Amino acid sequence: MPQDTLTSSPVNHRYRTLLAARDTPAGVLENTGGGNAALDLSDPAIDERVSATKAQLYDVIKTHLGDKPERYAIADKIVADGGEALRVLRGEDDEGLTARGDVIDSLEAIIRTDGSRPSFMICDGVVDMTTSPVGTWANDITLSMDLLRKAFSCIGRIDVPSAEFGFQGTGFLIHEDLIVTNRHVLQVITDWQADGSWTLKPGVAIDFGHEFRGRASLNRRLIKSVVYAGPDPIRSFIDHKKLDLALFELEPADVANRPQTVLSIEGSTNWAKPPQQMYIVGYPGSPGPGVAPPTLLELLFQSTYGCKRLAPGVLMTPQANVQT
Repeated sequence: MPQDTLTSSPVNHRYRTLLAARDTPAGVLENTGGGNAALDLSDPAIDERVSATKAQLYDVIKTHLGDKPERYAIADKIVADGGEALRVLRGEDDEGLTARGDVIDSLEAIIRTDGSRPSFMICDGVVDMTTSPVGTWANDITLSMDLLRKAFSCIGRIDVPSAEFGFQGTGFLIHEDLIVTNRHVLQVITDWQADGSWTLKPGVAIDFGHEFRGRASLNRRLIKSVVYAGPDPIRSFIDHKKLDLALFELEPADVANRPQTVLSIEGSTNWAKPPQQMYIVGYPGSPGPGVAPPTLLELLFQSTYGCKRLAPGVLMTPQANVQT
């Protein structure tokens, strides 16, 4: 059957573009909003896609997630819902899609699990590409591995012994004794004092390990003090009009563990232009009770919460009125 040529609205186009990334080398302009996103949504193509996704999920479960029957059942549900979601995407406009919250969740799950936008575990300082369906990203990640390894050594988990899950965010080493993180992280690892100062909770530290089946701890350092915090409190929802940034000073490292490199901050305003390739590294955790019921993906990968991950992607052009 010929590829689908439905006139697409912004939401519809977004998912088509993301899904098309699985079948096209990373970074190609046509898959970042710069042209038509070619996506075959015929029944045979959908069946092939969900079948391949299922096989890859089964492999991840067998190799990394304990080979448990209940996890295969979750994978089966993901691909079944994903097949329905792709068929809805084929024929629905924005209104039809947004009215089907279950379908949107399934589309997000397919994007995360079919190699369109993978999320890999980091083990012993390198990307383990067996921990997520890789799509077309293998060559790009391999070519970037030396630079990525240097970056990984500068990215750590902010541990808080009193926290429910033992940690509260990710920190980035930008100087031998200085890390940057979010103000909303600062707010949960310190107590604000009446004089406007911050007092760190006991035992707060940054650890550059916490790898899944890799290094449990690496160059752990206590956080010494708050150097700077954005002026406005960050409430339940992130407000991009507020500066969600904080700087912390670390206790000095011993001679043997002094950092060999630090991250730099890009001050240019024009670097982020599509189709710029991006790598996001951090320690995603559980959304916690009372936020929302866990998604199927959260149930499947909950054993990996708090471990260092890498997610590759490509900057996309915002879509307002797109014809595909």
